[in-house]
Amino acid sequence: MRISPVVAAALVVAILLAPVPARAQKPGAVFPFPYEAVTLDNGLTAYLIKAGSPGQIAYLSIVRTGSRDEVEAGKSGFAHFFEHMMFRGTKKYPDYDGETTKMGAFRNGTTSDDRTLYYLVANTGYLEKIIDIESDRFQNLQYSEADFKTEAGAILGEKQQSAREPQRVLDEKVRETAFLRHPYGHTTIGYEADVRAMPQGYVYSQAFYRRFYRPENVVVVIAGDFDSAATTALLRKYYGGWARGYQPPAIPAEPPQATARRKTVTYPGRTLPVLSIHHRAPAWNPTDRMGVALELLGQVAFGDNSPLYRRLVLQERRVQALNQSFDLARDPSLVSIQTTVSRPDDVKAVEDAILAEIRAYQDAPIDAARLAATKQNLKYSFLMQLETAQSVAFAVVQPLVDTGRLDAIEDYFRTLDAVTPDDIREAARRFLVESGRTTVTMVQEG
Repeated sequence: MRISPVVAAALVVAILLAPVPARAQKPGAVFPFPYEAVTLDNGLTAYLIKAGSPGQIAYLSIVRTGSRDEVEAGKSGFAHFFEHMMFRGTKKYPDYDGETTKMGAFRNGTTSDDRTLYYLVANTGYLEKIIDIESDRFQNLQYSEADFKTEAGAILGEKQQSAREPQRVLDEKVRETAFLRHPYGHTTIGYEADVRAMPQGYVYSQAFYRRFYRPENVVVVIAGDFDSAATTALLRKYYGGWARGYQPPAIPAEPPQATARRKTVTYPGRTLPVLSIHHRAPAWNPTDRMGVALELLGQVAFGDNSPLYRRLVLQERRVQALNQSFDLARDPSLVSIQTTVSRPDDVKAVEDAILAEIRAYQDAPIDAARLAATKQNLKYSFLMQLETAQSVAFAVVQPLVDTGRLDAIEDYFRTLDAVTPDDIREAARRFLVESGRTTVTMVQEG
């Protein structure tokens, strides 16, 4: 459902002015809900956020390890592997699915480049049981070699299935073209050769678990309706005995890119041409004005409300879609502009139009009113997603993964407010340069 700017503004004001408990945010804070951080002696940090519907909680366990941490040759895919294995159970709770089903809990896990995330949404009355179960599997996961091989086979099937999806094929080629050393060069599921060899990695998998699943590398988020003092006591009771031991990997830095790179990929099935243009980008830093300006640039130049989108997609209909991804990552990565071209013989002209738009933003500052509207839209979009305990918990994942701090949200929006039209032009000049460009085009085979 689309909400008009006037209604959205009224809702935001209502949220910010609503009464909150004693531990409320500071006046003028963007994040509208009261929260507190609890740090145990072993390094585990938990954020307790009062938000959402009465009687409901969302419980997130964020492991600050993803495919970026897979630096050993031949061992890609293990972060994603543990997303699967963590549902296998422990000696105390051998049937994880059964235990959580009895609660009526919705639960799942996801893996990305920078983190592995596990979550449950349930009635507040089950909070102690959830803390018990989650702390237990993070400390005492057990699985046999036979279980390991079964799951490894399932992951191979997932890998083979993804090989038939055009976007997955394109993503793999972009990564292997753009990255020469950094682990962002492989997808989360891993290289196929590594996935095929995974059944022989049982001993390595246990070492991976002991290394990365440690309290200093995990952030717990509890959002919803709960008693803070009682919850803090439960966290200390169930997580307090978890021993330190996190060993951060030495992640190789990607060398500077000196010249543009280009590749054409053929897809064996039916597809329209897909043009994917990428540029080098800095790591996400909530106080880095140029990095925040780059994210804003993606919205104003290539977002759904941009002049280029209206021209290429809505008016001329030369492309089926124009998508931008200017969200930054934990390490220096890529920002992207991707479009599905309606006619194969029009790819070059569409690419020229995109590059001309980049030059336009390098040549002149953006209109101040349009920049202000984009900032306002981003802030409203952030606030409007905070409707449930689950959406509130997910909204804080990126700052916690990238910085370990929830108040990085306030840093980010302060920086965003300070970005000027000249900053947008400088970001275009600094980052959207030919020497740092990687262009991959996917076309239909034959």
